[in-house]
Amino acid sequence: TTLATAQMRPTIKVEAGANFANQTTKVNDKSTDGKMMIGYRVGVGAEFGFAEGFYVNPGLYFLSRGAKSEGIELLGAKTDATLWLHNVEVPVHVGYRAGIAPDMAVSIQAGPWFSYGFLGKRVYKATGEGLAADAAKKIVDELNKGDNNPYKDGKAVKQSLKPFDLGVGMQAAFEYRQFGVNLGFEYGLLNTSGFDAVKVNNMNFYVGLGYRF
Repeated sequence: TTLATAQMRPTIKVEAGANFANQTTKVNDKSTDGKMMIGYRVGVGAEFGFAEGFYVNPGLYFLSRGAKSEGIELLGAKTDATLWLHNVEVPVHVGYRAGIAPDMAVSIQAGPWFSYGFLGKRVYKATGEGLAADAAKKIVDELNKGDNNPYKDGKAVKQSLKPFDLGVGMQAAFEYRQFGVNLGFEYGLLNTSGFDAVKVNNMNFYVGLGYRF
């Protein structure tokens, strides 16, 4: 009864943790998915109870998305690239919380999210030894000095990624009093590529700690 009564009061919660991001990429109907990269996810949300155990949870989060690419050929040398995308996200979830023991509960929530990419950068790294690798490293150093923001038009390349995205996500949590351990998954439904022949969808899962006031 105490837990149910507390759930009906509006509460604020903060979360912080690691975000494990990747992109599903398709070029002319051929899949060329990247490698997972580890970033951050921090934010704040509010819970509004509307029935015993049930609540609505809108929030505002900052997180990194992107992917890694390995073994790209450049002047005969192998080059790796990491795409960092910094997004602001607004999820709107509906959830249910159930007490399992004194001061302990589990919750699950799901719903849509909307995000906007405000900053991005591709970071390159040439590997290997020899003349080809040395030449590739010089090119890579010059590339890394540039803006390399995929959300903006460059001097020679048009905007390669669209900043707006929306998708669906879900999260499960184990809670002890005001503290919680969260595990979630998100998938972007929009094609965020700026090129007609390319299709890019964001996806990520995350783990983190939360605290409810």
